[in-house]
Amino acid sequence: MMINKLSYSAISTYLNCPLQYKLVYIDGLKLLPKPYFSFGNSLHKLVAYFFKDMFLKPPALDDFLKYYKDNWLSEGYETKENEKEHFLLGENILKEFYNLNKKDYKKPISVEYYFKVDFNNIILTGLIDRVDKLPSGNLEIIDYKSGKVIPTIYDLNEDLQLSIYHIAAEKTWNILPEKLTIYHLRSNTSLSTKRGIKQLDKAKELVFKVLEEIKKGNFKPKIGRFCPCDFPQHCPHFSKEVKEENIKREDNNKIFKKPKKISKEKVMLINELWQLMLKKGYNKEDAKFYITFNFGKEKGIELTLEELKSAIEEFKDSKDNFKRVYD
Repeated sequence: MMINKLSYSAISTYLNCPLQYKLVYIDGLKLLPKPYFSFGNSLHKLVAYFFKDMFLKPPALDDFLKYYKDNWLSEGYETKENEKEHFLLGENILKEFYNLNKKDYKKPISVEYYFKVDFNNIILTGLIDRVDKLPSGNLEIIDYKSGKVIPTIYDLNEDLQLSIYHIAAEKTWNILPEKLTIYHLRSNTSLSTKRGIKQLDKAKELVFKVLEEIKKGNFKPKIGRFCPCDFPQHCPHFSKEVKEENIKREDNNKIFKKPKKISKEKVMLINELWQLMLKKGYNKEDAKFYITFNFGKEKGIELTLEELKSAIEEFKDSKDNFKRVYD
C-alpha cells in the first residue's frame, strides 16, 4: 500500500487500533460528533484568536467573549442543558486565561501553524497550536489541552505528539526547540519539558514502524480502553453485539405498529398509553419496557380492550398506579 504521509493523529489512531485507522484514513468513514471535540475546538479557537497576528495588544475582554459566543460549536452534546454547562465552563476558563495572559502579552512566531515536512521520505503533517521565541533565541512549542486530566511530566516525556512537533519545528525554522510545553486550559497551568537525541530516535523509530505496518496492510482490530469506537458494525469483536441490538430494537419498535393478531383499536389504545406515560413524566426506556413487558409478544397481548382502557384511566388518575401495574 502506497502511504507516505502521516500525522500524529493518524499514528495515534493506528497504535490504538489498526482497523480504526483503515476505516477513517483509508476508507474515509467519518467520526461521530463528540462533546469533548466541540468543547476543545471551541477553546482552541479562542486562545488562537487571542494571539492572532492582527493584535499588537490583547483584544478587549468583551470582544474576546463575544468571539467565543459567535464561534461556539454545538455538535455532539446530548442535551441543551449539558451544552449550556460546557459553555459556561468554557467561559470561566477563558476569562481566567485572558487575565493571566494579558499581563505579559507578546506576539508568537506562529499560531495554529500547519506543517508539512519531509522526514526521511515520509511527509509529516500536523497543526502546532503556538510557537514562541525565547530570550535565548530558541523556540518554545506550546500545545493546548482541554481534557479533565492534568498531564504529568512523565506524560510529557513520553508524548509522541511533542516529539513530532519538535522534529517539524526544527525543520521548519532551523531553530532548536528548547521547550515543549503543554498548557492545560481547564486549570490554566503549564508544564514544560525538552527532547534529547534518544527520545527523538525512539519517536522516529515508532513512526517508521507504523508506516511499515500500514504498507503491509496490517489492519487487525485491537481491543483497548476506547472500545467500542464509532464503527462497531465493522469490527469482528463487536459486530455481533450490534446485530443483536438492532434485532432487539426492531422487536421493540414492533409494539408501535399493527401486529397481525391485534385489532386496530387495541393498537390505538397501546399508543395512547405510550403517549400518556410520556406526558406523566416517564422516560422512553421505562415506558417502552413497560409496554413491551405487558403487551408485547412475550405476553401474547393478553389484555382485553376493557383492561387496556382501565389501565389508561388508572394512569390518568395517578402516577403511583404505574408501579402497581408494573410490579
